[in-house]
Amino acid sequence: MSLKNQILKLLRSVINPIGYDIVKYKDNNPSLLILEHLNKNNIKTVLDVGANTGQYGCELRKAGYKGRIISFEPLSQAYQKLCLNAINDKNWETFNYALGDTAGTSSIHVSKNSPSSSLLPMTSLHSEAAPGSEYVQEEKIEVKTLDHIYESLGIADENVFLKIDTQGYEQKVLDGSVGSLQSISGIQVELSTVELYEGEGKYYSICGFMEARGFRMVRVIPGFTHKGTKEMLQFDAIFFRKMK
Repeated sequence: MSLKNQILKLLRSVINPIGYDIVKYKDNNPSLLILEHLNKNNIKTVLDVGANTGQYGCELRKAGYKGRIISFEPLSQAYQKLCLNAINDKNWETFNYALGDTAGTSSIHVSKNSPSSSLLPMTSLHSEAAPGSEYVQEEKIEVKTLDHIYESLGIADENVFLKIDTQGYEQKVLDGSVGSLQSISGIQVELSTVELYEGEGKYYSICGFMEARGFRMVRVIPGFTHKGTKEMLQFDAIFFRKMK
């Protein structure tokens, strides 16, 4: 046994009894898994819808993604932090509005846990599964559709990947992107196995929507799990256009 494996065995003997393990970083890091798909499909631009403070973009950069990132975040405080994360990155643009199925203004529910904020009411199951995620205020925001702004982004000739993490509003974003989907190579969308936000699109209906528009699911990434029941309540699905 090599010295490296001996050290690994020793460390595992210490931490396994308390419920932890050591795994390869590559095998356990969603951003590296996503990057593999981006590289395989020669993705040059990532549309980061529901960026919050830029967590997704930062993780992609850490994983090694060098392409263009365009982030959309409607919450004022989260957007300020997003801008700080992107300020020194010449290949990362930010926009302070939400994407949906119609353009206009709306009121978003701001959660005590900022990433849980949504344009939709939160169900009791969500607040039970994630204590501290309750809504604390409302904020007026601007909403646009991807179809309306797509041409202005200057990405018509690029391989584009659309990531949507909008806390139950994913189907609305897709409904406002029907025309743009013809120019998009891949999509990552957060899906719920149960209703966490009132009126959100069901995971199976969104999968059907994607299938009907020429996309196939290539990977599932586990997400939010109920600590009490151990049920997975949310997961991310990655789709790419079917080969002709």
